[in-house]
Amino acid sequence: METTHSGITPQVLDYIRETLHDHACSHNSAISFFQGFVLGQLSVITIVILALRYLLMEDVKGVKKRYIPSRLSASPPSRVNATAASQLPAAYITQKTYYDVVHHPPESTDWVNVLIAQAIMQYRDDAKINHRLILAVDEVLNGGVRPSFLGPIHVTELNLGEEFPIFSSARIRPSDDIGSMRAEIDFEYNDQITLGIETQLILNWPRQAFAALPVSLVLSVVKFSGTLTIELINPPETTTKPERPLERYIAISSYSDFVLDLNVRSLIGSRTKLEDIPKLTDLITSKLRSLYIDRLVYPTFVKVKVPNVWEERDRRTREHETEQAKDTTESVSPKPFGEKYA
Repeated sequence: METTHSGITPQVLDYIRETLHDHACSHNSAISFFQGFVLGQLSVITIVILALRYLLMEDVKGVKKRYIPSRLSASPPSRVNATAASQLPAAYITQKTYYDVVHHPPESTDWVNVLIAQAIMQYRDDAKINHRLILAVDEVLNGGVRPSFLGPIHVTELNLGEEFPIFSSARIRPSDDIGSMRAEIDFEYNDQITLGIETQLILNWPRQAFAALPVSLVLSVVKFSGTLTIELINPPETTTKPERPLERYIAISSYSDFVLDLNVRSLIGSRTKLEDIPKLTDLITSKLRSLYIDRLVYPTFVKVKVPNVWEERDRRTREHETEQAKDTTESVSPKPFGEKYA
């Protein structure tokens, strides 16, 4: 066996080298395993943090940047806003509801059209039962005071059509009253609503009911369009407290640029008949337009009363106060002379 100068054999040296090499390899494997374990844990923690950050947490600043510019103001309420509310309610309401009267686009009213169409269809179905609508119109036309030159009116035809009114482009606009607003809605109705009547024109000269001329009219509404205005009218402010709450109501009117197309078919006479007289058509059309203007075109309007939720309570309070005052008056009233010295 060969030995080195230090007395160590080559086999021992090889064994020492192998032992040192195995130890170094195991040490490197342990370090690599630890590094991989740490990196893996850090990766998992990073992914969890990012998931919580972007999936579960809302970016408040991002939301403000997306939504706030489309509103009028994002400033918190202050005493100045409260003061403006008492002076100009319209400005205060539009600010709180984020409605820009100038730049807000017109809104669709499709859901209103569907609801109104359902109601109209139900009324049409109910009107067909036992001709109740014809009887009601006949009663209205013959009720009240009828001119002496006009005979009884009989409804011969009544058709409510098949189409439905279409409302569109709803928007809020300032009203004529300071601090108030109104809603404007365009409407259009294209259909054939037909009313046919028969009556007599009675000639009362030279004697009463000297002659009678049969008249047959068929009136059809072909097109009706315009712009409706809806406004809430509040009672005027008073310095004294009224005994009863003042009336609040919704005012519904139409602008003067409406379109009303009518079709009038007329037949006058028994033997020699006059058909579709132009003068009579113009007279009926102008009368109906004038009636609509006088009843519904702005500044005239139709009132729909807004119910007062405190009316019943106020009535009971007034009755209670009246009873108390009556009891007080009876208790302090002097007795008759005989009862005083009885």
